[in-house]
Amino acid sequence: MQNNFDHLRLIKFARVCEVDGEMQICYRDKEVFNLYNMFYTRFCLHKQAYQHKVAKAIDWMITDAFLKADGHIQIEGREGIMFTLSTAIDDMVAYTKLTDNVFDQILNSTSQELEEARNILNRIMCRDLYFCLGEIRSNQTQENFEDLWKQSIRGYNPDNYVVLSVKFNYGMGAEDPIKNVRFYSKETPDEARTIESAEVSHLLPEQFEDSLFRFYTKRSNEALRADKEHFRRFRNMHPH
Repeated sequence: MQNNFDHLRLIKFARVCEVDGEMQICYRDKEVFNLYNMFYTRFCLHKQAYQHKVAKAIDWMITDAFLKADGHIQIEGREGIMFTLSTAIDDMVAYTKLTDNVFDQILNSTSQELEEARNILNRIMCRDLYFCLGEIRSNQTQENFEDLWKQSIRGYNPDNYVVLSVKFNYGMGAEDPIKNVRFYSKETPDEARTIESAEVSHLLPEQFEDSLFRFYTKRSNEALRADKEHFRRFRNMHPH
């Protein structure tokens, strides 16, 4: 992805200064806009790639498959002790064996115990993914919104749905990260200070976080069409 952030220039103008009795990496005052570009690039990467609705759908599918396979895959650790996928983190010998091969091991298995996990991974390979029904922006907590959704799907299996809280920001939640960066000037290279946003530009954002709820269904075919219609009605009841 193309961006305007010049990391080499930022490194060139980095300097260690004393801030409140501690040594801290500071930057030349004229690089403040370049730093804003860095955090904006982070925001864009999360919005367009890392937390893209399709990428998150595949995340959920792999998670579901691994949870279903957890008790049926044994990994040998230190002194021959056997671990599952979820307990291998407790033994570094076992943990280092958790490579991408686990995905292929499940996908190419023939055992009955791994059938459910295998079916989910086969859906990924065939691009039959969990479907994002849509997004809603709301000030409610995720817990409250999940309760509203569960009430609306009463009679359906709640395990077939996922309500995901998604946040895009500049790295410090709703805060402006530049407020925690110190800058030095050409005239006083050993003195560091903060720079207020008004000194940079009046066109900078006033809010630094965008949050929303995404609704996913694990169902497909005719059931997916029904879920789309149900979500349309739900969204009309809970507008942005």
